[in-house]
Amino acid sequence: MYLVHAQLLRATDAVLPEHAAWLISDCSSPDDGIEYVVIHSDTEPGPLVGMFVLAPRVEAAERTAATVCQRALDTLSELAGFTLQRCAARLVPCYYDQQFRNGEDGRDMPRHD
Repeated sequence: MYLVHAQLLRATDAVLPEHAAWLISDCSSPDDGIEYVVIHSDTEPGPLVGMFVLAPRVEAAERTAATVCQRALDTLSELAGFTLQRCAARLVPCYYDQQFRNGEDGRDMPRHD
């Protein structure tokens, strides 16, 4: 599962409905693998949509999240005035920094050779 963030841009008069997370989630199909959608509406330059996506690879999760989000923006009048700026999985750099500090060379598991 991947956490993918979709950054929305807002037209000056656009208002995000309180149930926007539900609206976006409802635009997904069971095959999309969208497990949960959350909205952070107080971010700049506009709302941030967090989507938890079941996918075999991060690229697939990002593609799915962007597709579902764009589908919602294109088809729902409640989301008129918003556009998708970018959609990407969030990395957790402190985790990888700790792996390097521990001398693990970034590996999650020991080598078996």
